[in-house]
Amino acid sequence: MGADPSVATLTGLLAERARRSPDREFLRFGDESWTFAEIDAWTSRLAHRLIEVDGVQPGDRVAIMLPNIVHWPVVWLSALKAGAVAVPVNSSYKRADLTFLLRDSGARVVFTDHERAGLLKEVADTETDLADLRVVDVAADGSAPFPATAPAVRPTAGTLANLQYTSGTTGFPKACMLTHDYWVRLGWTCAAVTGLGSDDVLLTAQPFSYMDPQWNTALALTIGAPLVVLPRFSASGFFADVRRHRATFFYVLGSMPTLLFKQPPHPDDLDNRLRLVLCSGVPVGIHAQLEERWGAPWREIYGMTETGVDLFASVDDADSVGSGSLGFPVPTKRVRVVDPQGVDLPEGEPGELIVSGRPMMLGYWNRPEDTARVLRDGWLHTGDVVVRRPDGGIQLVGRIKDMVRRGGENIASAEVEAALERDGEVVAAAVVAEPDETFGEEVKAFVQLAAGVPADRTTAARLVDRAGRQLARFKVPRYVEFVTDFPRTPSERVSKLALKARAAAEPGVTFDLGDRRGSAGAPAASSAGVLDVDVVRGVAVLTLRRPEKLNAMDVATRRRLAYLIRKFGSGENVRGIVLTGEGRAFSAGEDLQAPPTSYEEMREAFETFHDITRAVVETRVPVIAAVNGLAVGGASEITLCCDARIGSPAAEYYQPENGRGITISNASSLLLARIVRNHAMRMVLGSPRIGAEEALRIGLLDEIVAPGELVDRAVDLVVEWTPDNNTTALHLALLRPRLDEIEQAFAREDAAARETWESGVFRAGVEGFWTAKGTGK
Repeated sequence: MGADPSVATLTGLLAERARRSPDREFLRFGDESWTFAEIDAWTSRLAHRLIEVDGVQPGDRVAIMLPNIVHWPVVWLSALKAGAVAVPVNSSYKRADLTFLLRDSGARVVFTDHERAGLLKEVADTETDLADLRVVDVAADGSAPFPATAPAVRPTAGTLANLQYTSGTTGFPKACMLTHDYWVRLGWTCAAVTGLGSDDVLLTAQPFSYMDPQWNTALALTIGAPLVVLPRFSASGFFADVRRHRATFFYVLGSMPTLLFKQPPHPDDLDNRLRLVLCSGVPVGIHAQLEERWGAPWREIYGMTETGVDLFASVDDADSVGSGSLGFPVPTKRVRVVDPQGVDLPEGEPGELIVSGRPMMLGYWNRPEDTARVLRDGWLHTGDVVVRRPDGGIQLVGRIKDMVRRGGENIASAEVEAALERDGEVVAAAVVAEPDETFGEEVKAFVQLAAGVPADRTTAARLVDRAGRQLARFKVPRYVEFVTDFPRTPSERVSKLALKARAAAEPGVTFDLGDRRGSAGAPAASSAGVLDVDVVRGVAVLTLRRPEKLNAMDVATRRRLAYLIRKFGSGENVRGIVLTGEGRAFSAGEDLQAPPTSYEEMREAFETFHDITRAVVETRVPVIAAVNGLAVGGASEITLCCDARIGSPAAEYYQPENGRGITISNASSLLLARIVRNHAMRMVLGSPRIGAEEALRIGLLDEIVAPGELVDRAVDLVVEWTPDNNTTALHLALLRPRLDEIEQAFAREDAAARETWESGVFRAGVEGFWTAKGTGK
């Protein structure tokens, strides 16, 4: 790349291109195009007009309120040639937003078209502090009589070029102060990391008032390639335009990749010249299919208005496809992942992404406090929560301000949205926090459905169930509201501020699905008879009462157990929980008298075991397993996530899965090794019966007490661990395994379970078990 760009300003880049390749195409709007020389001459004439007619001096602000027409980049480059500062204005702004932006920026001149001129004149006439605002209609910009050579004004790399207002998703927008160096360095960096050159054809469909067409313009000037600008983004017609213009490169963000993917496949999908697609936030689940369908690499690029470009997944990095990786820092940037105190975090720990290097904004216009809050000691705090991957790359978790805080858990809205949007019945989704008396906030999803899908409770439940297979239980939406569209920012992101305001003003039908994930409403009563609840000295004692079946648990019982653990786990009504069984068995785990008959049933069986582990780990109170006898399979695994295990002399652990074609399923691949270390391999592969004394020796049990004292001792332990004014909940959270580690174990175990099902090993193992039982073996 070299140390610095060879040309320091955007206007210098344009002059250089006009000199070296005057007749090469630069800008294409619809069926019309303009060369570098034509745009250079036009912008010089208009810059003279700004200086001589409008009295624009260096540093004055010139606003641009136009749709995607060629006059937009022409006015931008003309203002820069006059030494002015461009102020892009969203062409759809109404009076309040427009007044704020014009007043905040102090614009002296605004260029617009006939459709918007009336609104601008009305604002200028009624707002006394905007009375001197000059409104210029680009249809007659008055540039023709002026010379086609640039004015004598000579901006430098540090000259302010733009007041670029952010999208304003969380309040009034702030203007980032961007210099010529910012734009030149952004185009220079993107050219270097992508390998694009003069033979490429760039294409953009976002509004020009937003960043993307502007940095695409800087890229086109850097590499000497044409830029095609579409009037707007249309998912249905986008790839027809890509083919028609023979585009080799484009950039999409937000919901755009999902909307493109959900268009019906077309025989001409592969009939294109694409070499590279850059995207921000491509859904992990469809990333590989996007590449396959259109025959070009789709790679992540990360940046902000404040920082330009920071991270990039290399074209050669095929391993990034579908991984969720944002890539690695570009050569001009350094990145860190830090906690709220600014301390660097290790690999895998979520924290805020902070960035240093160039390009970088100077700060926020008229907002020194906001600048000081975001720019600290040379590092810009992005507000994005990320983790550093094992390969050193960066993976996005979500926005600090776009999180749902449910109980003690932080839920990234982006993760839940991605899970919902992978569903073929969903066009787009937006997740917000809904106030909740119990948990503080609950997860609410606004969902836009595909054509023909009914917007009813059945659909809502189906979508939540499918999303729940990809998410931790506490992340699954409780509320679903269907919408026909979303209010969006100019960058095609959903404006959640506007969405919530619209929902408050015009509330739709919201489906409460809390009973489908255990947060409200008990499971079917059919399981109540085999799982009793007693409260002893302020401790909830949950007892499996199916002794004739060794307390084996069917799906309904496991759901009820997870529900009760969550019900009592908040600590509002009891100080702890004890799990035990009646008769000679703690539990025989899965009820093999009613084994799954399909993969879906097996997946549900695994998930209900998983959910008990989640429920235990999420509690704010101690959970003690009182192991009164035989603990087999999944029941043995359930005890592993408890905070202590107390057994009677009859306690016996048995993990027979390996000989039955079943896999361990309740995060044992993590929890068992955590407790018994190298004994885990022998327990699972050899399936020995481990009695109470050996269980105590290797760590499966913490104590052995007389049978009649078992539950009382477990209750005593809960009381001992929960004194008045305690910090028990905080210590439990610190000492227990992390839920994300448990979820990773679930994913590994689910993959193994699928393999046993698809290979037939599972079915053969269960049939072999019953054959052996029938012959007395």
